[in-house]
Amino acid sequence: MALPLACSLRLSPWGVGRLGAVVMGVWRGLSFRLEEKTAHSSLDLFKGETGVKYRAVGLDPTKATPNMERFREWAVVLGDTAVTGGRHYWEVTVRRSRRFRIGVADVDVSRDGCIGVDERSWVFAFAQRGWYAMQANESSPLVGIGQPERVGLLLDFEAGQLGLVDVGRGTTVHTLHADFRGPVVPAFALWDGELLTHSGLEVPAGL
Repeated sequence: MALPLACSLRLSPWGVGRLGAVVMGVWRGLSFRLEEKTAHSSLDLFKGETGVKYRAVGLDPTKATPNMERFREWAVVLGDTAVTGGRHYWEVTVRRSRRFRIGVADVDVSRDGCIGVDERSWVFAFAQRGWYAMQANESSPLVGIGQPERVGLLLDFEAGQLGLVDVGRGTTVHTLHADFRGPVVPAFALWDGELLTHSGLEVPAGL
């Protein structure tokens, strides 16, 4: 069966007007790495920039490489590939983390805020042993999923939907509804432990 047509943009310097060329064609799945230039000074990337870990003591911001793309106040990092259409799926392995956020954000979301607190990011948060859906600085508690080891995210750009997937059961736990007005990128916030991303995956059957 033919896979759906998808488009993506490989991020170049920050901002919609400065994105790289559009890549179009048949994809087996969205493939991305974490963009070091966006990473807050308390975050370290590892495993070929597919994983992120939190440092108990962050790097002195004055010693971090200066650039306008880096998050300045919150421990956030973005993916390096922007989505402009199609359905995409990726997974996240959680290691020793009890407080994190995963989702998507506009490519030029403010570097002074945190993902999930404005109308330009849509995330699922894990904190205080529970899950929350967050958008526009509003959060709703979720039930039916416990402490994660590995979770999935299902993005349907045209439908304006982002789903949190229970990988073990192969079911969508909750779906956020969004009005995507431009390219979005995978987005992560982390305050302890590690997150490891797994991209380039096909959308699982039944989702």
